Amino acid sequence: MALPALDFLAYPPDGMDHPGGGHCVWLGGDEPAEDRVAMVEQYLTAVDVLVKAAQATGSGWSLTRPILFAVHQLCEISLDHAVHRGNTKAKKDARHSLADRFEAATQGGAYEHLDKADMEWCERFIREITPITRDGFPGRYANNRWNGTELDDVYCCVNVDAVRDAAVSFTLLTVPELERVVADDFEHDIDLVTGTP
Repeated sequence: MALPALDFLAYPPDGMDHPGGGHCVWLGGDEPAEDRVAMVEQYLTAVDVLVKAAQATGSGWSLTRPILFAVHQLCEISLDHAVHRGNTKAKKDARHSLADRFEAATQGGAYEHLDKADMEWCERFIREITPITRDGFPGRYANNRWNGTELDDVYCCVNVDAVRDAAVSFTLLTVPELERVVADDFEHDIDLVTGTP
């Protein structure tokens, strides 16, 4: 097997054009909050790309775990941004917990712009997604146990379209700065209210 060259995996910031180097690592913000929003936007795109790639394969097995990891990471960094914006902190001992981050974001006022129905939807989303993404670990490790069970002990399959659409909606409610940039870019393959195609 011919192995690829390792000389050009990444390039220094020297202002030059680089072969194959069109994927910039700079997030583009003038301040940390703008960089956090840009990172969330990149994960929104990554989740969408993974779901579309899974649909294209026609196989229900192909990308489920990476999708779950990307969805968890999207929600986690969205909540991190909301926690920073509200100048609060999540508990250190629950490093990847969406529930703890959501609680800290809520205490910091991140959801004050929402009406009661949207807030209740966000609360339910956290309750529903947490046992599916399980703090992101089933997407990173095979045979990971969470509360004494593995993911496939509890679920046989995941509706990745519904998971993506719910995660995108949660993200837009959590990071309202994104709505003007992203909302029109995402075509929902299912009805967000009923969950039907």
